[in-house]
Amino acid sequence: MSIKSALITDADPMFLVVAVPQRVLADPTRAEQTVWFFQRRLSGLPTALVTCDTRGAPTAYFGRGDLAARLLRIAPTALPWKDLPFR
Repeated sequence: MSIKSALITDADPMFLVVAVPQRVLADPTRAEQTVWFFQRRLSGLPTALVTCDTRGAPTAYFGRGDLAARLLRIAPTALPWKDLPFR
């Protein structure tokens, strides 16, 4: 299994963006649990979630306010998306 993610390293703190289905962001409790899960699995690395439309354009972000604000300043095409192997 792999997840689509991007590691943002342009400033401190470095953080991970994970693409998730819209249904995850539609439920705030589930979104919070998803962030917590990735942060715990990745040694506390701050994590934000994003959901995208069929063209891959971001439609919503979830996470700490400072991380979301940084994401809004980055062009979606500039995000270094990679498939992260995950078990």
